[in-house]
Amino acid sequence: MLEFFKRKRKKLIVAGCSYVDNYAKSQNLPTFPLWSEILARKLNMELINLGKCGAGNKEIYSKIADTIMTEDRIGLVVSMWTEFQRVSFYIDKLQTWKSFHTDRDYLNAEWTDKFHKGMSGVAQPNPLKKKMPYRISKEYRAFGLNDIQASTEDSVRIMHGFQTLCENRDIPYLQMQGPYPIMSKSRYDNEQKLAGTFINSIYLKEIPKATFVGWPIINSIGGHCIDDYLTKDEKYVISKEDRHPNAKGNQLISEILYDKYNQNYSKT
Repeated sequence: MLEFFKRKRKKLIVAGCSYVDNYAKSQNLPTFPLWSEILARKLNMELINLGKCGAGNKEIYSKIADTIMTEDRIGLVVSMWTEFQRVSFYIDKLQTWKSFHTDRDYLNAEWTDKFHKGMSGVAQPNPLKKKMPYRISKEYRAFGLNDIQASTEDSVRIMHGFQTLCENRDIPYLQMQGPYPIMSKSRYDNEQKLAGTFINSIYLKEIPKATFVGWPIINSIGGHCIDDYLTKDEKYVISKEDRHPNAKGNQLISEILYDKYNQNYSKT
C-alpha cells in the first residue's frame, strides 16, 4: 500500500553543482538534510537530485532536459545555476559528464608549481598540468574562449532554454543562481562587464522574476543570487573559508523556494 501511494506522488527534480549535491559528504564533513530533501517533504514529492559537485551549466541543463523527457508525474523542476566560466563535456566512452572552471583550474595548477621544486631548485613535473582541466583551460585562455561576456551569454541562453522547455511541457519550474556567477577572486574586476552583458541581453525581459529567484542575479542591477543570502550571516555557511551552505543555509534555501513555489503554483 505504501509503495502504491509513493508511485502516485509527483516528482521534484533538482539540479546544480555543489550547492545541490551532498557537498558535506564529499568533503567527509558531518552531513545534514539538503534543501532539496526539506523541500520535497514540504511539497510531499518524490525527490530526484541530479546535482553534482563541479557541474557546469551545460551539464546541469542537459541532465534536466534528459530527465524531463524520460520521467512522468513531474510536480516541480528547480535549477540552481553555477559559475558561468565552467565548461562541460559529455564523454561517451565514460558515459558521464566532465566539467571544470577555465580560470580556477588553470590558475591553481600554475600556483602549485612552486611546490614542485626540489632541493636542487629543479622543478619536478606538476601532476595537475598533465590533467585534462588544466590542458583544456590553457587552450581556452590562449584563444580567449573564457571571456566573461561570452560565457554569460551562453548561460543566459541556457536559462531561457530551460524556462521554455518547462513551459512548453506545462511543467512547474523555478530557477536561481547559486554561487556568484564569476570567480570570486576576479568578481569585482569583472562585475561591470558582467552587468553590462545582462543589461544588453535580448533575454533580460524574457525571463520573469516570478519564477527566477533574484533575477537578474547581480546586485548592481537589482538582482541577487543564493550566495547573497548565505553571506549575510556566517551562520548560514560551513566556515569563513568554505562558503557552501551548512544546515541552516540549506534550511534557508528550502524556505525561499517553498515561498516562491506557493506564490506561483499553490493553486495548481
